[in-house]
Amino acid sequence: MSTEQTNDQPPVTEAATAIESLPLLEELAAGGGRLGVPAEVAHSHLFFWITQVAGRRDRLLAQEFRAFGVRVAEWRVLLSVAVRPGISLKETAEHAMVDPTTLSRTVDGMTRSGWLTRSADPADLRITRLELTDAGRGLLERLWPVTDRINQQACAGLPDGAAQLMCRGLREVMRDLGQVAPSPRR
Repeated sequence: MSTEQTNDQPPVTEAATAIESLPLLEELAAGGGRLGVPAEVAHSHLFFWITQVAGRRDRLLAQEFRAFGVRVAEWRVLLSVAVRPGISLKETAEHAMVDPTTLSRTVDGMTRSGWLTRSADPADLRITRLELTDAGRGLLERLWPVTDRINQQACAGLPDGAAQLMCRGLREVMRDLGQVAPSPRR
């Protein structure tokens, strides 16, 4: 795939700069709430930090993956298909957290690059299944040490067991989000 920056690449602004530019919670409270509730709770909200961490990691991965000619979205697809061989396009979009339209273009390019194959599901020809090729598995094997190094460095300051506890907690959050019913349309 092309190494050009695309619209699905994260912005160049560093997450730390964005975080440091936010007012402290004490300053927000002293301001009499003029910024509104969302600004007052941003620093303490779980999803604020999940977004910051994911964005920072994606930027680091994007920098490292350029040498391989791979985008972060492609990495997510490779990993999703490796973990669940024969995964459908719909399942891949959910598992890799890639917009379905972007996924379609991404899979087209990955197929042309020889990293994936597509096949129709014999039980339902409307469903497309994905498999890694030997080249895709080889690429994944070359990318994994890069990802693992970044992951290890990211968690280096955590106390023993904290990363595992966070994973467990986030799995529960994901399960609970799967049970959230959409609010009725107004």
